[in-house]
Amino acid sequence: MLSNAIKSELSWLFSSFLVVFFFAWITGLWLASFSAYFIYYVFRHLLNMSRFERWMDRRSSTYSPPDSGFWEELSYLVNKKQRALEKHADINLYKSEQFKAASMLIPDAIVSLDKRDNIEWFNPISKTMLGMRHQDIGCKIESVIRQPEFIQYLRRGQFDKALTLTAIQHQSRTFEVRIFSYFEDHKLVVVRDITELYQLAQIRRDFIANASHELRTPLTVLRGYLEVMLDTPGSHQNAWQVPLQHMETQAHRMQAIIEDLLALSTIESGSINRSKSVVSVASLLHQIEKDAQRLGGVNHKFSFEIDDHLTLEGYEESLKSLFMNLVSNAVRYSPEGGDIKVRWFKHNQQAVFEVIDEGIGIAQEHIPRLTERFYRVDADRSRGTGGTGLGLAIVKHVLERHNGQLQIDSVVGKGSCFRCVFPLSSK
Repeated sequence: MLSNAIKSELSWLFSSFLVVFFFAWITGLWLASFSAYFIYYVFRHLLNMSRFERWMDRRSSTYSPPDSGFWEELSYLVNKKQRALEKHADINLYKSEQFKAASMLIPDAIVSLDKRDNIEWFNPISKTMLGMRHQDIGCKIESVIRQPEFIQYLRRGQFDKALTLTAIQHQSRTFEVRIFSYFEDHKLVVVRDITELYQLAQIRRDFIANASHELRTPLTVLRGYLEVMLDTPGSHQNAWQVPLQHMETQAHRMQAIIEDLLALSTIESGSINRSKSVVSVASLLHQIEKDAQRLGGVNHKFSFEIDDHLTLEGYEESLKSLFMNLVSNAVRYSPEGGDIKVRWFKHNQQAVFEVIDEGIGIAQEHIPRLTERFYRVDADRSRGTGGTGLGLAIVKHVLERHNGQLQIDSVVGKGSCFRCVFPLSSK
């Protein structure tokens, strides 16, 4: 079906051709008439094309669009499309202004970066929180936030976890930094002041650490007396033997909880004074292999696959606690005669530690909460096997200190695989 523009042009062409035909028939000047008609037709198109180009360029308000034939229809369609685009641009501009107005009310600093991490835009709170100035637009974000931890976080490109900074622009406050990628490798940096939340968390950690430390001494005394009473023969043995054994068991469990709380508090607060070092993980695992039978008795079957040349940069005591907790859990929740496999190997430029058991397994709905403190899938079984409910919380915090990840695969009734993935140094 012909468009209106083509119909208009054909109508003009047909009517003008009839006029030229009758003129040539009357005068007998066929060649001259049609030559003049052809020249006029070409000149008309060139003139309309020139008018259309000047109208599109908008060089002057005196230029108007062509007003005949094909070019008139084309000018109309272009003008209609242009009005639609201008309306769409107005809507986008309105939405952009809405976003900027909303960002001015947000109490967090928001900075937009281009593909090269140059500053494109920032909201007003960024001036007071980050010390930004208008002349910083177009500069690298590293020239404003100069903390090495932030620069490393930005260059690493892994933004699934937030970064905590204890000072920006010499401010003695605590900030949480999150980076979001959007629109063709652009980035949005959101900086939030979490000083009050951080102080509350620190108070909680200090309380747990101090309370656990203070409970350790009286509990030690209590256990000492219980052991003496259990080992001292006398008339009380028959009547008090069972209650004393229960008391000694619960005191032992309480001491294990206190020790785990102190270990967790130390790891969580970052109060480990030693700097990172190259840890021979193979040596740690060989020691655990020697202690495996003591941990699980003679009824568990252990197999260790260890890469003796694969080391890890980190904190030796924390890593030892991580490995021991996962192996102990496998022993605790595996039936007698069950196989427990421990692996330490390199995969895709990452160091991987795996503990695979043939235990009771874990239902999928419980897996996301396993690293919470005192979370138990089966509370009665955990208490009966001596679990404190803090082992996987310790594992989680040790992994965070080493930029690692915990992956859990489990099937109820068939067993579980706890996998710790550590990034290896790029050196």
